[in-house]
Amino acid sequence: MVGALAVAIASAPGGSSTVPPSPVGTAPLSTAATAAPVALGHRLRPTARPCALRGARVLRVLQFNIHFGIGRDSDAVELAALASEIEAVRPDLVSLNEVDSGAYRSRRIDEAGYLAEATGLHAVYGPNLPWQGGRFGNAILTRSPVVASRNLRLPGVSGLEPRGLLTTTLGIAGTTVSFSSVHLSDGASGRTSRILQARAVAAALSHAAYPTIVAGDLNSMPRGLPVRILRQDLLDAQVYGGSGRGDTIPEQAPRSRFDYVLYDDRLAVVPGSTRVLPSASSDHRSVFTELALLPRRGC
Repeated sequence: MVGALAVAIASAPGGSSTVPPSPVGTAPLSTAATAAPVALGHRLRPTARPCALRGARVLRVLQFNIHFGIGRDSDAVELAALASEIEAVRPDLVSLNEVDSGAYRSRRIDEAGYLAEATGLHAVYGPNLPWQGGRFGNAILTRSPVVASRNLRLPGVSGLEPRGLLTTTLGIAGTTVSFSSVHLSDGASGRTSRILQARAVAAALSHAAYPTIVAGDLNSMPRGLPVRILRQDLLDAQVYGGSGRGDTIPEQAPRSRFDYVLYDDRLAVVPGSTRVLPSASSDHRSVFTELALLPRRGC
């Protein structure tokens, strides 16, 4: 795992900016990591202090797999529609999966840069795969200044699409927050990789010095081992701040929950704020939630 690397923010039109992540680090691959842990109990509990939410800085967070910017039922680039869907919830932090940059299929567009300019946010791009003359990976949009970023290469079975954990360190309301975007391997062939990747993500975030949020498409249901690994030390915004199952895919008639916003106990979800939002463009629904930064001392 590479350490966080400070980066300069280059201004982009419209008040937005695009920030390159630090170089991709390589996590070691260990097939021994596929064995299930003996225990996967939750080690965190949500705050039981309602007073902690009064006057707290609330972060509006969106998780969205954008289907590489191409409409689910056509070959048309749907970035303008996606930008409108993002802007509609006025997010402070956005995790984006399946993001092209310079690929032929999406007309050589820098999708993260386009969406940043359209929404007035800063962008950080984490490419994981060369694709059609460009790159393919995750991105983060943020309303707050980016202090540092890194793109950690995640382990996986040879021959499958490489995956990464994109992490930004942000200055928000006088404090520092860690926000990550991740997309785990898909399908039956990716089952072993998902477990390896979930463990790598958990290890990478286990000693975070700041309040931590990780959002992404985990390609796994809530009872699946990858999600259970991550929920040992992270809380689930759908469980504690939503209602119903929270299914996100397929968009038109969701029956599986693959998209998550997870956070540690230095934050608290605003009750009832978590909801799944329809999309006219992507094959996933997005997940929106509000997370409050808890005071350092009790109340």
